[in-house]
Amino acid sequence: MMLELPDIQGIVTAGYGQMPHARFLCLQIQDVLLAKAWLQARLPYVTTSSRRAHNEPKPKTALNLALTSDGLSAWGLPHETLQTFSREFQQGMAHGERTKVLGDTRDCDPTLWQFGGMTNPPIHVLLMLYATSEHELNELTSAHWTAAAGTSGLGLVFQQESYRRSVNEPFGFRDGISQPAIEGTPGNRDPGQDIIKAGEFILGYVNEYGEPPPMPTVSASLDSAGVLDTDKQSGQKAFGLNGTYLVLRKLSQDVEGFWNFVEKQTCKADGTSDISARELLAAKMVGRWRSGAPLTLTPEKDDPELGRDGERNNDFTFMESDAQGFGCPISSHIRRANPRDTLQPNPTRSRVIANRHRLVRRGRPYEENGKGTQEEGIVFIAINADIQRQFEFVQQTWLNSPKFGGLVDCKDPLTSDNDGTGSLVLQRNPVRKRIEGLPRFVFTKGGGYFFLPGMKALKFLANL
Repeated sequence: MMLELPDIQGIVTAGYGQMPHARFLCLQIQDVLLAKAWLQARLPYVTTSSRRAHNEPKPKTALNLALTSDGLSAWGLPHETLQTFSREFQQGMAHGERTKVLGDTRDCDPTLWQFGGMTNPPIHVLLMLYATSEHELNELTSAHWTAAAGTSGLGLVFQQESYRRSVNEPFGFRDGISQPAIEGTPGNRDPGQDIIKAGEFILGYVNEYGEPPPMPTVSASLDSAGVLDTDKQSGQKAFGLNGTYLVLRKLSQDVEGFWNFVEKQTCKADGTSDISARELLAAKMVGRWRSGAPLTLTPEKDDPELGRDGERNNDFTFMESDAQGFGCPISSHIRRANPRDTLQPNPTRSRVIANRHRLVRRGRPYEENGKGTQEEGIVFIAINADIQRQFEFVQQTWLNSPKFGGLVDCKDPLTSDNDGTGSLVLQRNPVRKRIEGLPRFVFTKGGGYFFLPGMKALKFLANL
């Protein structure tokens, strides 16, 4: 089945790499009739996945939007329609068992969040704006929010700025390397890049199980204008077609704490710094050197040329050359986030299993200054058709699990909910090394589960 690219919002198939500036506006519906008029006026400007002509210049801006379960309810979708969405989406990131599943405890408890938490105003709409320059971003914001705010029927709950200075994330490592390719989307594939069924990321298409994911639907009586297609399975209108679920989390990174920990573990007997040992341990925790070069391919030293080479820096498996984890430790971040061929019962089956839990990541870095402190982190964004089987599974079963890969008391050393009692095991021959007392380096500051509708569904909402 061919992808309906003009009906799919652009953030699904493109990361807007040429646009380093971004702004994320969390909005609340205050007057739904005005909000629908505001959305109607925005429809021509929503960025889609349509391919541009070869002679057409790259766009300077992009605009996408999504809604929470509370937002869809406030918009006017009836209860029976909301029940067709996934349970975790309906429940929300900050409620029920979701906090334990995601490791949002202690300092990351949702009662302490800046937005989207238990004590914050509810978020209904997420407006995502991207631009090639700060001027373009301000112009985009003015055209679609600032100038229209008074008549939009929407109130601003939270605003997050983002500027990507380089290809490295705040800890200093090259980011965005191991992205899956969505089957049916145009573009060249790099060696080592898995091509994943479109249904893993877009509703209405076959997934890695050979079947389409569950489709949110609405009664035909609500679609009097006949905007939506009919869902063949239920006979209802396919509201979810060409849409998907979007996970957003503001993750603060303790950069100073990370490098202080690595320094303390690797300093020489006289207390002086051992730069080589420090860089190696940091790379062991991540699974790559700062340049992005994977330890599996270059375990002894960094290779910046390899790190920059998109055709080589992700073209590897673990079992073929590093089954025991002597190069890239079993507990390293990249080995847990995408185990590739290391899962039971065998490498071939492992690739099938791992590809059922992939995410398309669209995160952006941020920096904030306040009261003598500087905070750095990532606005983490993930696209997936099944929040529980994809995002939550990776977070709970691979990153936060102390028993991943047959280990004991070893969570992800970089991004998990470590509390100072866990450890990191470095496989070595003949004797492995255990590093004790890993603290938490990444802290949740806010977030939410959103539904990213297709263009027909946005038009339906504007006319509801």
